[in-house]
Amino acid sequence: MTRILTPFLLFIVLISGLLTGSCRKDPLDTDPTAKLLFSRDTVTFDTVFTTVGSTYRRFKAFNTSSQTVRISSIKLAGGSNSQFTLNVDGLPGREFTDVDIRGGDSLWMFAEVNVDPTSQNSPLLILDSILFETNGNRQTIILQAVGQDVYLHYPTNVSSTGVGYSYFNCNEVWTNDKPHLVFGLAIIPQNCALTMQAGTRVHMHKGAVIAADSNATLQIQGTFGNEVTIQGDRLEMEYREEPGQWGYVWLSANSVNNDVNWAIVKNGTIGFLVDSIGSSPNPTLNIRNTKVRNMTLAGIFGRDSHIRGGNLVVNNCGQYCAALAYGGNYTFTHCTFANYWNIDERNEPAIIVTNWYEDADGNPIRRDLDSAHFLNCIIAGALDNEFDVDSNTANGAFAFNYQVAFSMLRTNLNFGAHPNNFVNVVANGNPMFPHPQDNDFTILTGSPAINLGNPLYSGSLPFDIVNYNRFTIGNPDAGAYEHQP
Repeated sequence: MTRILTPFLLFIVLISGLLTGSCRKDPLDTDPTAKLLFSRDTVTFDTVFTTVGSTYRRFKAFNTSSQTVRISSIKLAGGSNSQFTLNVDGLPGREFTDVDIRGGDSLWMFAEVNVDPTSQNSPLLILDSILFETNGNRQTIILQAVGQDVYLHYPTNVSSTGVGYSYFNCNEVWTNDKPHLVFGLAIIPQNCALTMQAGTRVHMHKGAVIAADSNATLQIQGTFGNEVTIQGDRLEMEYREEPGQWGYVWLSANSVNNDVNWAIVKNGTIGFLVDSIGSSPNPTLNIRNTKVRNMTLAGIFGRDSHIRGGNLVVNNCGQYCAALAYGGNYTFTHCTFANYWNIDERNEPAIIVTNWYEDADGNPIRRDLDSAHFLNCIIAGALDNEFDVDSNTANGAFAFNYQVAFSMLRTNLNFGAHPNNFVNVVANGNPMFPHPQDNDFTILTGSPAINLGNPLYSGSLPFDIVNYNRFTIGNPDAGAYEHQP
């Protein structure tokens, strides 16, 4: 006789089966030949500075068995003395026991390295390994990193607003034997200078700022092929061209005779923030043969300042390549301003020129714009208009003088309405940069920039940013690079 279960008894049987199944554990694979499969056999870190940890490197361990595998031990061979740390299944440490991986599943693990201070100036190789033991079977993953000792510039004071700051020694000279690592607000004292010799490597921690106080001077003395570099302190591959890693170089009001030659400044918020002119007849900043890129706000930000620039490449900025604000006195010769920022939306032009701003109460504060000249330059980018002006002259009481001459310019301005402001300008042509996404702003054969420049403006810059003679063939080209046939 066939027995038919009532709905109530059927429900009890189903629940019982589910409960029994939920309490059943997968059997362990105890085969002594069982091995894990790893996503990598060597975990490599780029250069890591003393006192600054690396980013995590992640990797996976795979269980190829259909049964659960128990890793009886995961540990660093260096033990408590290791400069590496691990994170396994969300837990930090240097040793772990009885870690299960279900059949066909995987386990994420992370490794980090910190470099202890040393007295060595050259990079040193840091090695360790992760030891795995499963059913008596041992496996290894190699860990390797390059550590570098640095000159450390760390805040020694805290302001009333909680900002950490310190002062450099008066007339301090930075050499290139090992990198300089800057934290917080680092100030060149009044009436003193900071000199960076050729090849100096400066690494700025998050939010770090180098500032020149009143009557202080910054001297960057790079040479062709041995440039001074200023960038963030993360050297892992994913950070090589990552904007916004540090603050800015601040040449504050009344700093004097700041001179930058042959430098590469990248990956910050503002490359150079240059304040008001003061009483000196000389430029607040004289900057030549320099590349500024990957700034979240601006490459060069002048505020009623006096700047002379030549052989500059300023590119890939979240707002402006150059913001010349609140008036001042500016001349840029043989410069390439190229903004192809693509990290997020950009609505501001590569170049903005103004002579006023609003105070906290909304009142216009005007300054004279004595001059803003762009001579033998290229101003390009992804927007329809990469050059904009905003004047408030109060019926002629304040000056607003600017000119773009013998240059290429991407703009929607009406040249006919400004005949004296645009002289021999090629508007909206293709400069023919070969690889702007790779920061390559040389110009290809056929570029309208070739022979566009006026030789009279090139006398102080006869060689381009790669030391190529501008007078080899015909007139000089517009921009920082002379075309090489």
